[in-house]
Amino acid sequence: RIMKKYVYIIVLIWALLAGGITAYNENLLRKGEEILLKVSPVDPRDFLRGDYVSLSYEINTAPENSKLRGDVYVVLNKNSDKTYSIKKITNKKPENTVFLRGEKYGKRVTYKGIQQYFVKEGRGRELEKELVKGGLAKISVDKNGNARIKEIITAK
Repeated sequence: RIMKKYVYIIVLIWALLAGGITAYNENLLRKGEEILLKVSPVDPRDFLRGDYVSLSYEINTAPENSKLRGDVYVVLNKNSDKTYSIKKITNKKPENTVFLRGEKYGKRVTYKGIQQYFVKEGRGRELEKELVKGGLAKISVDKNGNARIKEIITAK
C-alpha cells in the first residue's frame, strides 16, 4: 500500500512537470513578441528524433567588435524589411527592447529553442530545398529573451 502511494506521488510529480513545461512553451508562443528572422537550412534529418531542419540565422554571426563570450543577451534592431538584426551584444539583461538569450563562442552565437525546427516525417528534405531559395522564421520572444519558432515561411 505504501509503495502504491509513492508510485502515485511520482506519477503526479512527472505529470505536473510535463504540464508545466508544456504550459510555459505554449504561453511563450501565445504571449511572446513576434519577430521575423532571415533563415537558411543546415541539416534535414536525425534518425533518432525524426525530421527536422537545423537553422542558421544571420544573427548567428556576431559583429566584429563583440568580445564577450558565454551567456549573452543579443539586442535586436528592427530593419526596414520587418526582419531583425543584431544591434548589440551585452552580458547585462536589457529592458524595454527586443532581445534574445544566447551563447557566444568566437563569432558564433547560438540560441536555445530556435536552432532546430521539427517537421512532419518526410518533410525535412523538402523544406531544406525550399529554404535554399530564402526564408523567414516567425519567432515568439518573451520578456526574458527566451524564444520559440512559430512558423517557417519559405520564399516559394
